[in-house]
Amino acid sequence: MQEHTNLRQPDASGAEPPKENMRARTFTAIGYLALLAALVVLKAFVPNDYGSIGFDALFCAISVIGAFEFMRALGGISAAQWWCAMVTCALTTPSFAIVKMIGVAGGDPNAWMYALLVLMGVGSVGAMVTAAMLVFDFEKSDLRSTTSALFCILYCGVLCSVSSNINHMGHNSLVGITLMFCTTVAVDTFALVFGKLFGRFLPLKLAPHTSPNKTVIGAFGGMFGGVLAAIFVWGLGWLAPQFRLEYSGALHPLAVLVLVSLPTSIFAQLGDLFESAIKRGCGIKDMGKLLPGHGGVLDRFDSMLFASVAVVICFMMIH
Repeated sequence: MQEHTNLRQPDASGAEPPKENMRARTFTAIGYLALLAALVVLKAFVPNDYGSIGFDALFCAISVIGAFEFMRALGGISAAQWWCAMVTCALTTPSFAIVKMIGVAGGDPNAWMYALLVLMGVGSVGAMVTAAMLVFDFEKSDLRSTTSALFCILYCGVLCSVSSNINHMGHNSLVGITLMFCTTVAVDTFALVFGKLFGRFLPLKLAPHTSPNKTVIGAFGGMFGGVLAAIFVWGLGWLAPQFRLEYSGALHPLAVLVLVSLPTSIFAQLGDLFESAIKRGCGIKDMGKLLPGHGGVLDRFDSMLFASVAVVICFMMIH
């Protein structure tokens, strides 16, 4: 998620951003939205939870590629701990999803609990083995290497598994996953729009030492975009019953979705700022070059990693 109030303004050299970069950014964004739409349709209309596999594959890819980008950016991680972190991140999402799907297929009402225990086991063992390298690989694995690898497991592995948890919720799974992605896209878009339109009139910076181009008015624009995303998801329920929120409380379902969108929007922007802080600390502009015009995978999905926490907590409160 990136908000730049000076997206089309000259850079430090005085040159305009190349049109080729804007074209690449546009095509990448279109492809990204098309992929999300395809995965939502797959989840909505393929029965028996098999349609959720598409999102699980996406979250696993984000975890693995993100871990690679993250550890490359930080540098100084020993080979042993690098592999420990990569393997752990590769296993967290599949372990949760597979155990949950097997349990649901067998009619086990405690499938979610077993899946969560397996996920905790995989993450804990991976973290302990990574930490143990400080003892058994002491010539190459120092304290900084250990801390970086453990943080990678938490950031890329554990947070991606939270998204998989949303993908396999017993109730409102489709609504939750759709709201999460619609909100992050809308927050990104409207933060940019509000920053460009009103940033010159209200130039107060949101986090000047971390991301000097982001403004407070842009942050409010992002929250406004999140509310519009909630209205959009609610409107989908009129087109297909799969998108209707299962809720029996006193509030109107639209009000519930709007209330969920607010903390989700805030967490999404925190995720973006956190990623900016990492890049500033590493002295880099982008985490990678996999997505033309957008940077790396973590540059694109940083807001999703934090937003998933807000979504899963809010939907747990609903039920």
